Amino acid sequence: MSSIQAPTMLARYTTASILIGFIALWSYHAFPDRNATPSLTAPIHSYTVPLVLSVFYLVSLPILKYITDNYLAKKYDMKLLLTESMVIYNVAQVFLNGWMVFAIIDALVNKGHPFVGTRSLVGIAVESGSSYAVWVHYCDKYLEFFDTYFMVLRGKMDQVSFLHIYHHTTIAWAWWIALRFSPGGDIYFGALLNSIIHVMMYSYYALALLKVSCPWKRYLTQAQLLQFTSVVIYTIYTAYQHYHYTEHEATDTQPSLATYYFCAGVQVFEMVSLFVLFSIFYKRSYSKKNKAIKKEEESEDQCHKAMGEISIATKDVVGHAAKEGGKFVASASNVVKRTGTTRAM
Repeated sequence: MSSIQAPTMLARYTTASILIGFIALWSYHAFPDRNATPSLTAPIHSYTVPLVLSVFYLVSLPILKYITDNYLAKKYDMKLLLTESMVIYNVAQVFLNGWMVFAIIDALVNKGHPFVGTRSLVGIAVESGSSYAVWVHYCDKYLEFFDTYFMVLRGKMDQVSFLHIYHHTTIAWAWWIALRFSPGGDIYFGALLNSIIHVMMYSYYALALLKVSCPWKRYLTQAQLLQFTSVVIYTIYTAYQHYHYTEHEATDTQPSLATYYFCAGVQVFEMVSLFVLFSIFYKRSYSKKNKAIKKEEESEDQCHKAMGEISIATKDVVGHAAKEGGKFVASASNVVKRTGTTRAM
């Protein structure tokens, strides 16, 4: 008899309340005053923050797995316990990323932020709100650690792959470097595309939890590969634009071209490495799917072959039985005829 208990509604809602508390704490730090955008109109924290948080993330995973395997999973149905929490988390990510998409597009369309060709740290970079949205996007990289925590708590360790850990660890550093050294102008593009992808991704997760079919599920990995490619192309184009049409030296209003190239190089490296890892993941997933389909087809072929053999065997048996039956009837007829002849005599 299993000792695993179905969690009470009180336990489920208490778990969800703890998550809401974490989100509220995160929001307090992620949404400063609009006139105090970190690295533009206010100082940004040092490298110790991403260092401490990323190390904490990596160290906490095996500890959480140990606690889950030896205590929590043995006592509770973790999938059921976390259902409300995961729905809240994924829906919150949809709204958060949706707001980022709106804020950046609004800056481009309605507030005069240029599409390409600026690394300005004053004026439109602050007034449009684009860099403020990028700051929130950077902070969201730490909130996204919950993606992994939910996987570990639910025992889905097959999903906690090298790709997953690498992505969550390095992307926070890439955005901190961008905000620390070149936080204005063209920095917005990667955040915009990534937020669009995350609206699609977290919508899919939320719908899956609610048992609702998601029409764009099959296109998610392809969309991510397109995102990485687009960011690399955009970054290379901006490098060309800045080299030919902007000042190379640092001023009070913009970082130097060399600094911008450093940030661009970090971003290109991050995108290319993720493109390679996601491509491998996509090919493996596609290969597994093909193997499953092929196996199913082979199974059907074997079934058809077996049915054919059974049909032939049945036909032979019936034919043989009919032949033997014919002989029996003929023998019986002869006996009857002889009996009749004997009586007549």
